Amino acid sequence: MKEKTKKSSKFFNKKKFETIAWFLIKFNLLAIPLYLAMYFNFSYPPLQNFLTAASVPFIELFGYETSLINSSNCNIPSIFGIGFEEPICISWDSTGWKSMYALAALAIATPVAAWKRKLKFLGIGLPLVFLINYLRIVTTILIALKFGWGYFDIVHTFLWREGLILAVVAIWYIWLRKEKYNIW
Repeated sequence: MKEKTKKSSKFFNKKKFETIAWFLIKFNLLAIPLYLAMYFNFSYPPLQNFLTAASVPFIELFGYETSLINSSNCNIPSIFGIGFEEPICISWDSTGWKSMYALAALAIATPVAAWKRKLKFLGIGLPLVFLINYLRIVTTILIALKFGWGYFDIVHTFLWREGLILAVVAIWYIWLRKEKYNIW
């Protein structure tokens, strides 16, 4: 019984508790700008335009004719073509900005001693999350075109939204495992 007590005290000691507490405090403080951006309905249309324009050639690669049109329900050009029920607007929320922000906040809050290591991770992690989100956009459209628009919301909401959250956590976790000896 004594051996179990030593193991559990090794597993959870004051230093680990303080490290975890500071991580949670920093991470939650970093959430404030996220909520402010959401509250004030911040958006960046050039990113939306870029993702829209970049999605068209990928969709056309699979044999679907598409074009960019102005839609009344979107402040940027929308993707439309044969087989589309309605124009697809890449909304600000669909740009993946929250996922990229969350990854940056996780990295900043993580108690890795050197900022250089955090910046190197973010230099790889953020483009990776951006790429995964780009794939999310085009595969959702392609699945809807191939199997019917009834699948659009299912794929978009359940598969990819949660999938992107899991991707962010997985990318951060892989980095944490690599940095486990550099955490103070």
